[in-house]
Amino acid sequence: MEIGFTIASGSGSGEIYGVIPKLMALTLEEDSFYAESAPGTVIGGFGNRQPRSSLSISDDDGSFAINTEGELVIGINPPGEGPISVTVIEMLPEAANSPRKTTFLLTGVPAPVDADRYLFFATRNRMPSGGIVTAASGTNYVCTKIVVNTPQYKTRTFRFHLSGFASTEGGNSPQETVVTGTIGTPGNSVVADAMFIRVAGVFYQCTFGGLNTVTVADQTNGAWTDELTIPDVAPESEIEIWLFYHTAVGEKIWPVYRIQKHRGERVWGAGDLATLLAFKDTPLADSTAALDTSYGQQAQPQYWGADFMVAKGDWDGRPVVLGFVDSIGEARQEFSSAADARGNLGWLRRWLDKNADIGRIPHCFIGMPGAGSVREYTGSGSSIATRRRDIIREIIAFNDSKWPMTVVANQMGQNDTSTVYSTWFNTNYRSLVTRIRAEYTGVKIVAFPPLGRTETQKTTTSLTSVGTIATATLASTAGLRTGQTLTISGATPTAYNGNVVITVVDGTTFTYNFAGGTSPATGTIRANDLGLDVAFTNYAANNIWPADATDASGKWRLRNDILAKTSSCCDEAIDTYAAFVSANKGGAWPGMLELPSTTLTAQAGTDGVATYNQIAVADASIFRPEQQINIYSGPDGVARLSTQTIASIAGNVITYQGSSAVVLPAGSVVRPSAAVQEASTPISLVHPFPIMIDRIVAGISQAEKTKLIAA
Repeated sequence: MEIGFTIASGSGSGEIYGVIPKLMALTLEEDSFYAESAPGTVIGGFGNRQPRSSLSISDDDGSFAINTEGELVIGINPPGEGPISVTVIEMLPEAANSPRKTTFLLTGVPAPVDADRYLFFATRNRMPSGGIVTAASGTNYVCTKIVVNTPQYKTRTFRFHLSGFASTEGGNSPQETVVTGTIGTPGNSVVADAMFIRVAGVFYQCTFGGLNTVTVADQTNGAWTDELTIPDVAPESEIEIWLFYHTAVGEKIWPVYRIQKHRGERVWGAGDLATLLAFKDTPLADSTAALDTSYGQQAQPQYWGADFMVAKGDWDGRPVVLGFVDSIGEARQEFSSAADARGNLGWLRRWLDKNADIGRIPHCFIGMPGAGSVREYTGSGSSIATRRRDIIREIIAFNDSKWPMTVVANQMGQNDTSTVYSTWFNTNYRSLVTRIRAEYTGVKIVAFPPLGRTETQKTTTSLTSVGTIATATLASTAGLRTGQTLTISGATPTAYNGNVVITVVDGTTFTYNFAGGTSPATGTIRANDLGLDVAFTNYAANNIWPADATDASGKWRLRNDILAKTSSCCDEAIDTYAAFVSANKGGAWPGMLELPSTTLTAQAGTDGVATYNQIAVADASIFRPEQQINIYSGPDGVARLSTQTIASIAGNVITYQGSSAVVLPAGSVVRPSAAVQEASTPISLVHPFPIMIDRIVAGISQAEKTKLIAA
């Protein structure tokens, strides 16, 4: 890469173009070299060189040289790793601007460790899971375009996998029982009509056993593409994966990806293949509207695509991770529009792919929302969860018996909950560890302890009224303040329920105005502050802090056992606690009052009837799409006016996913929710919203990545 040049003094005016030659800025074929290369190793040839000119190195220290063919080569004192500049002088006596200097910035990179080994390489990849898709008339032929990013070293040889199943999400996850038929009775196959990758604008066709098409049968591991070797793909490049497939109308298709439109991803549908192939000429044409719905939401459809992806290349020996993850590792609370420039969702992918310390860490996660250790890599028939394991075995078979990873990261544990801790740790959590060690003998396991879970609701001990004044009694009103909005639910008569502004009376009671009703109210009545103040929250079951010898602190006992590497449950541990926890209450999510906030710079809404979907704020940079926000009246910011979810951000203008008619005065306080309000009883926080994802990524030192280095 040229970073500057100089020309001889006196050149410029008076040149006679076409008669007196002029030296141009040189170009160089490559801007990197292997730091351990021997003297004389060619880096690259020069472009824009004038015939008969001579080349030399300015301020020659022996790092580089020019060989007899006029190429830049490693000198007698080879440079080390890292960026280094070299200035090349071109001389031609008859040229008006001779001598001319061109300075290049080169990068010394480590020599490849094993250029013939397939390794996981792609950001963005995920396992099939979620709701199955049914082919509709007019769109039963589909093309998905997924964009993945490459590591910080060159790649050149690729294989991609298409699965014939998907895993469930939730109660029995990660069992691989989402199929087009029923377990034991295969349903329809899906025909992959063609598959391409597109790099730097050039399409390369993938083949399957030498053919351009393949039929993937239901309840099978699926199919691998053949080895595809193309010109070197530069470090940190984008690769587009184009998959064309179809079934008959009304037949089913396995889910994998929610399309990230802002990154150039697309999904197109048609009634025939030829119509779809035409999109190769217009790769940024809008997606087909019927397939492109609920963007940035959990309801957004997921479409078939390559799941496992491996590549050969100039791997420099850095760790490559196989991750066993649950909903928090697989980004349950980010879906598509929140993805970063490299397609990452969730804290773990973002943390691993951050360019810091030892650099970006390639990874492949094989879990999904709801995954539990006790079910992973085991089972058969209607409880099978071994197909993904067997696909990795297929990689090892065509990879000269080498793993496609160097280390295992285990982020599970959240869903291994048991009221008896010995069951949680030994039967559930450690059972997977035992299977991993048996499957990958000698592999290093690095564990990430789970995050906590705290409740935002408290149960009232009584709720009475006199006229239109309701009085609620709690065990404690700590964290509440007069003028604050609470959400009351579960009361009969229902007039007691809703969003109410309270007056705190003392340490156990508060009052609020309502329409009036029978006293006392009955039912399991709960007050919810939506996580405004951590002092109001309770510890969820098995999450009591600090950890002790009781079963009630199971989550934190698990953390202690992981950090202590108890019973060889891991070889190293990377703690998440300090990055996640409230500064004001151990073991709890931070309240909104602890998180960054901003204010409205202009009133939104006019009369409480006309709707709008945008607000202007002083600083929108603290937010991302898919973040839930709560707008409170200023300046105190405790009387809640509206709760919305961000669809997009442009400058300091936030667009909602929905719309509102609530009048929000300028100066209203905009606070981000820390985590989704889980639909459990009592309601609790467990899956981080973007504000917390960013906090966790920033809060775990990048130096911890060195623990991923295999011994």
